[in-house]
Amino acid sequence: MRIIFFLFLLGMTTVFAMEPSQVKQTVLASHNKYRAQHHAAKLNWDDELASYAERYASKCVFQHSGGPYGENLAAGFPTASAAISRWYKENEEYSYYHPGFSKTTGHFTQLVWRSTKRVGYGFVSCNGKNGTPGNYLVCEYSPAGNVVNNGYFKANVLPM
Repeated sequence: MRIIFFLFLLGMTTVFAMEPSQVKQTVLASHNKYRAQHHAAKLNWDDELASYAERYASKCVFQHSGGPYGENLAAGFPTASAAISRWYKENEEYSYYHPGFSKTTGHFTQLVWRSTKRVGYGFVSCNGKNGTPGNYLVCEYSPAGNVVNNGYFKANVLPM
């Protein structure tokens, strides 16, 4: 089974194919690169989280699952690493002086949350199914981040 990525450059379509194991390594490497910048340990792959994420992503419903894990969603990005990069870019809006949850930085804070140890993903092509554009990335995290409790953000989202 191959996952196909499409890039649209200057009106021409270029197709890149990656094996699922390559996408898995890309997802882990992207997460761990950003986590290292914020003094968070590398995440480990979790097949149970990946199965959950794949099942949910295949529904092409662009809303949080409400499941038992931490969760980041992205749709319309050509690659999983492009979506993860966009999540990380939210760090520009995060206040380390007033740490806490915000809808504008929640992807970033889950991405670098120190207490999170495992990740799994689902990455499917929805192309408008159920209103979800292009590729759909669902990442599940355990333990979940973004725990709103006194001192948790300060302890789990560290500056560079």
